[in-house]
Amino acid sequence: MARLSPLQRKLKLKNPAASAKQKRAQAQVGIEVVTLPVGKHIDLELENLSHDGRGVGRWQGKTIFVEGGLQGESVKAEVFSDHKTHAEARLLDIEKASEHRITPVCPVYETCGGCQLQHLDPVAQISFKQAAITEQLRRLANIEPKQWVPPITGQSLGYRRRAQLATRYFADSKTLLLGFRQSGHKHIVPISACLVLEPALSDLLVPLHDILVAMDHTQWVTHVELLQADAGACVILKVSDTLTPEDQQLLADFGLQHAISLVCQQTDHDDSWLSGTIEALSYSLSVTAIEKPIVLDFSVHDFVQVNAQVNQGMVAQALEWLAPQAGDQVLDLFSGVGNFALPIAAMADQLVTVLALEGDYSMVKQGRNNARNNGFALLDFEHADLFDASARKLWQKKSFNKALLDPPRAGAKGIAQLLKGQPLERVVYVSCNPASMARDLKEFESLGLSVAKVGCIDMFPQTPHLEVMALLVRT
Repeated sequence: MARLSPLQRKLKLKNPAASAKQKRAQAQVGIEVVTLPVGKHIDLELENLSHDGRGVGRWQGKTIFVEGGLQGESVKAEVFSDHKTHAEARLLDIEKASEHRITPVCPVYETCGGCQLQHLDPVAQISFKQAAITEQLRRLANIEPKQWVPPITGQSLGYRRRAQLATRYFADSKTLLLGFRQSGHKHIVPISACLVLEPALSDLLVPLHDILVAMDHTQWVTHVELLQADAGACVILKVSDTLTPEDQQLLADFGLQHAISLVCQQTDHDDSWLSGTIEALSYSLSVTAIEKPIVLDFSVHDFVQVNAQVNQGMVAQALEWLAPQAGDQVLDLFSGVGNFALPIAAMADQLVTVLALEGDYSMVKQGRNNARNNGFALLDFEHADLFDASARKLWQKKSFNKALLDPPRAGAKGIAQLLKGQPLERVVYVSCNPASMARDLKEFESLGLSVAKVGCIDMFPQTPHLEVMALLVRT
């Protein structure tokens, strides 16, 4: 018989009627692990929501994640995946519904993987996201913000200006599936309209499907990306081989007919513009604190926020929190094409010096063009790998009293230490991942900065994804 560790001996039951807490502790050290056969039906009380929007309950001490379930509901669920520490189940029946449950507006919501929270009313979605941020900051960094500001929100439908759709073509029946992948599967759910897309993009779905089917080599199209700019829509086709002249002409005519730009992207090849009714992709930022709108050009490769309305509010709040004044020296990290850098440079009669750093050189060049086109002489874009210590050389001989960073989902680990020695008074941190943000905020606290404000930004309504903004000030 295998010997038990001291912790296992401590947790070993003397009483068969042990508490659920003891059973959970036992499971952590390998004692009496509950197994659930796939297909088993179980009754659950859902205690809360997971970070990805699934209902969470317990069955004989084991954590169960239920797709489509909501906090406070009594449900019957079917197990479809069992693991050592948890199991996953799908909702079968709701015996007691949450007061926040609503009927999804999308006819394919139950199968499409594009949205996950349409069954939760929009106000409750915000509360769920704020609770997720609070929990991550507290659990991972022991941070309790001094102030929570009202969330930045926009329209819950018709907001998305960028989306990628999957395709699959069946040559024998000349059938094309164009849509989002099913939640948890590779299957494609075909759609003829999408309520979260900007209406102009949604209206393109049917005619785009029809023109792709009419091509000689539809099977070469692997993905379709839709993008809405100020001047109109753009369709980006990802293809596995060079399209024939006939297919190129067919698509070019389609672009002209619908007044859109159409781009073809092939692996290891340059883009080929098939139709150019839009001379350049751009979006404008109109912020109250800035006298005139700022126009930012971008390419199909560049990152832009998917929600134009919420992005306006996010930029405005960042300016308010950073409070740029004449003479300030501001560092903008992960600057992209200048979503924050240009508005900052426009403040205080353009007497704010801004150094914008970005790891993608094509966006650096685009940012420089945007600075020049908008007349910002004190704004400089530089190329830098911000995950490498060598990036410090770009600012170590300069003095910055304010900074803003908007890193990718992985966060900005180590950035705070690279900024050590800078006389930072204020730092605005924008993130799409509260977990990595919590880790990084803890590093900034070691520089003598503390979290003064935090706010949720609902950039992706109907999904668990979010943006969050934090203000750190010198203590």
